[in-house]
Amino acid sequence: MGRFVFPLQPLLDARGRKEEEKRRAFASAKAARDASVRDLDRLSGALRIGGRALHECAMMGSTASLRLHDAHLRYLERALQSRERSNAESAPAFDRAASELYAANRERRLIEKLKERRLQEFEREEARRDERELDEANAKPFNSDRGRQR
Repeated sequence: MGRFVFPLQPLLDARGRKEEEKRRAFASAKAARDASVRDLDRLSGALRIGGRALHECAMMGSTASLRLHDAHLRYLERALQSRERSNAESAPAFDRAASELYAANRERRLIEKLKERRLQEFEREEARRDERELDEANAKPFNSDRGRQR
C-alpha cells in the first residue's frame, strides 16, 4: 500500500500558523477588553460607595470632609468616563481580531476538508488497486487449472 502525500501540506501548515497567530492576537485583545470591563466595574462600584459616603457625610460630617468626598467622587467620575471612552475605542480592535481569527480558522478548515477528501480518494483508489490485485491473483490459479483439464 502506498503512502498518502498531500501536496498542499505546506499551505495547510502555513494557514495553521496564521490561525495560531490570530488566536494569540484575539486572546490579547480579549484580555485587554476584560481588564477594561473589570476596571469599569471597579470604578462604578467605588462611585456607588462614594455616593453613599457623601450622603452620610452630608448628614453628619464637616464641610471639609464633604469637600473631600465630593472631590473624590468627581475624580472617580472622570476616571470612569475616561475608561468608558477607552473601552469604546478598543471595541473595534476586539471585533477586528475576532473576525480575523474567524477568517483564518475558515481558511485552514477549507484546506483540511480538501485534505480529507483527497485522503478518502486515495484510500478508495488503494482499495480498488488491492481488489484488482486480489482478483488477478485469484484468476491466475483458476486459469492455469482450466488449461490442465483440457
